[in-house]
Amino acid sequence: MRAWLNDLGIVSALGVDKAEHLQALCGLEQTPLTQGSGLHYGVQESDQHGEPAIQQDPYVGLVQAIPLTAKQRNNRLIDLALQQLAPTLTRMRARYSPARIAVVVGTSTADIYDGERARKHKAHTGSWPEGYHYNQQALDAPAVYIKEKLGLEGIAYSISTACSSSAKALSSAKGLLAAGLADAVICGGADSLCQLTINGFSALASTSHGLCQPFGAERDGINIGEGAALFVMSRERDLGESHCALLGSGASSDAHHMSAPEPNGHGAIEAMRQALANAKLSPNQIDYLNAHGTATPKNDEMEAKAIAELFADPVPVSSTKHLTGHTLGAAGAIEAGLCWLLIEQQRLGAEVLPSATQAGLPLPWHQGYELDANLAPIQVLQQPITKTPKICMSNSFAFGGNNASLIIGEVDA
Repeated sequence: MRAWLNDLGIVSALGVDKAEHLQALCGLEQTPLTQGSGLHYGVQESDQHGEPAIQQDPYVGLVQAIPLTAKQRNNRLIDLALQQLAPTLTRMRARYSPARIAVVVGTSTADIYDGERARKHKAHTGSWPEGYHYNQQALDAPAVYIKEKLGLEGIAYSISTACSSSAKALSSAKGLLAAGLADAVICGGADSLCQLTINGFSALASTSHGLCQPFGAERDGINIGEGAALFVMSRERDLGESHCALLGSGASSDAHHMSAPEPNGHGAIEAMRQALANAKLSPNQIDYLNAHGTATPKNDEMEAKAIAELFADPVPVSSTKHLTGHTLGAAGAIEAGLCWLLIEQQRLGAEVLPSATQAGLPLPWHQGYELDANLAPIQVLQQPITKTPKICMSNSFAFGGNNASLIIGEVDA
């Protein structure tokens, strides 16, 4: 069964629609990541003289179009993604019964930030803020919100497996279509910034002191980000204008450690092998690999080892987390969305990038720092390579060894 990715709505630090993301991928003169969100507690550390020093606010991938003061911030991200899907959603609802349209969304925070502010409000006033309800931060809230907003009656649920959540949402959506439980699925992920994740990862010593450096010699951690990416997936190509489909997916759970990856990459390799087998492809047919690439020492070491073992012929590799931040539960869908944009660029370019349609966009690359020469040898891109990939792999590896790999690609008529 063909699972067509008929359309995409995408929101991240790079922009609030497909056009802004495509333009950003042409080349960034400065990082879209920002400091000073106010969400970091300012943990005390010791300086080189042993004196207390307050750690600076970390860089984050903030969606600037939505103020941090906005209520139900996660739903506002979803709204921006849904707006981009409007024409395709209209066709979808005209063609299918509301009971045959499903929703599957990956998340790791839902609207926890609203809960954080609500508890602060209650501590100061003795009462909860008007209009606040705990179910806003329930993990199924994003899927329920979309279902109710669009008046749908089909299956709706969320997946929360940390950083592989929305990659698994896409795989699960394809499963619903294959099982005949839905005719179309709105699928993807949404996660918003909050104190819990920023300070939690800081407590794990996993956040970078500056801008993250995936596969870099001096990498020291991640930059947390936020965003949303939603696809319309169906069995029918003509529901949208895209020529792109979810060709294959793979998953594994190696359960090596609560937060550290299995050092030899066995689970990562298994997920990638499953995705290739599911897509009936060989490694040399992959044109570009969007790595999980968190810029933490152990994750990048493991992933480089896994990629080098599976790909006998080097494949162009880069991580896009230095552009968006690590968007946690939304990362799998956002990074699959960036791959979708690279594949679909010729069709979309006439509208949003008329000067780049002939040569094509450069694949995402890393610049300004030295790669780690001790990592297993893989082709990490350090300069722009102009290429329109036809088939992309995107990896998402989560806490607890919860691994997912997606392959999306252009399909000839």
